[in-house]
Amino acid sequence: MSEAEEDPYRRAPPAAAARGALQLGDEPLRFSTNRSERNSGPVGRGGWLIAVAVMLAWSLLYGIVNLAGLALMLASPELDANKHAALQFFVLVSGAMFVFNLAVLALYGMKSPWFPRAYVAWLGVDLVAMAVAYGLLAQATGGGFLGVAIAAAIARALFWNGPWIAYAIMSDRVKNTFVARRG
Repeated sequence: MSEAEEDPYRRAPPAAAARGALQLGDEPLRFSTNRSERNSGPVGRGGWLIAVAVMLAWSLLYGIVNLAGLALMLASPELDANKHAALQFFVLVSGAMFVFNLAVLALYGMKSPWFPRAYVAWLGVDLVAMAVAYGLLAQATGGGFLGVAIAAAIARALFWNGPWIAYAIMSDRVKNTFVARRG
């Protein structure tokens, strides 16, 4: 072997492509200079939107287990009228939130422009409806559980629903992914 073959820096450059190198008169490369295309930001169901999808799916599974447990509790002969009514309201709220969750997950899957609004509404309604349901259940059980239920609802709002609502409203990825399709 010669010294030129052994040293990769002393080799002759590879042959040009069949078309040849650029020549005078060739069309220059054209890059988009459209400002909206350059600055569009992240698009697609990546980033934190993956966590949103996992949360929606997990909430569906939790809803199924929760409704099954509540249905078993409703069959208990030990419930008085107040507890039974409060538990029925809790089952109604849980069932409605399950259907709402399913609709929001479908909007997510379709990349519907309605998804961000429906997601924010789902989180807001979930917070209010569950707080009311827990409050009624606490009153029906004698009020000993009321302080814990209200504290749990506030903690849930501050540390769970609140940041996700802010994300859905402010995220560039959400805005760019769930946009209305043009004809």
